Amino acid sequence: MKKAFTFLFTAALIFPAIIATQAQERFKASVSMGQVYPLSEFKKTDFTSTKAGYAQTGFTLNVDGDYFLHNRFSVSLRFHLGNAPINQLQYKERMVGELHDYFSKSDTVQYDINYWQWISPLIGCKFNYPIVLNKIYVEAGIFTGINFIQIPDQNLIYNDKANKQIVVSQNVEKNDISVPFAFNAGFRFRINETVQLRINSEYFSTKAKYNHVSYYEKNNSSEKVEIDKYKLNVPIQTLNATIGLIYNF
Repeated sequence: MKKAFTFLFTAALIFPAIIATQAQERFKASVSMGQVYPLSEFKKTDFTSTKAGYAQTGFTLNVDGDYFLHNRFSVSLRFHLGNAPINQLQYKERMVGELHDYFSKSDTVQYDINYWQWISPLIGCKFNYPIVLNKIYVEAGIFTGINFIQIPDQNLIYNDKANKQIVVSQNVEKNDISVPFAFNAGFRFRINETVQLRINSEYFSTKAKYNHVSYYEKNNSSEKVEIDKYKLNVPIQTLNATIGLIYNF
């Protein structure tokens, strides 16, 4: 009887700890970062296209939270940040070409051109399979959600002193919202019981829609005379390469 009581008392202490440990292992959090490589229309510098993004190699950051429904399958939440600078030299040539009838001395033109940037709260799922059990895993995931895009500054200002006017070319909108799609695949390497190394590649796709307008304004008037206005629909497609750490909780 005493032995049975001792066993039950010991089990009562150990069993909750085992349950807690198993529950904690269901959750994983990770931080990864790396480079963005623009693809397709997003990296093109076609002066005549309304889809060309003029994007160059940039930076990405992913913060993931994974809840494992099974050892091989998890539901995941992801915070995704990406940015890509613009090929300023090529985009300057585009804007000057559009307004070449309104000025001749390009060295008097002022430019304000920065970068693409987007933030995406995503939801998805991941599947993993061991190559070497408890050491190396292959992992793949698929995500969607909502994407908030910061439309880049692509501005030109020319002070036409001869005609006493200012010529301006700029984007109208500052932000856009779209629905993204992401697919990733990579490897996880176990470092110890609580930390793993992740090497990942990701395909990310969404769109940015906005308007670009050019106009001139006389020095003694507040009236803006429109020269041209057109809509752009830029497909943001990138291949991202990241490395990061996974933590078990």
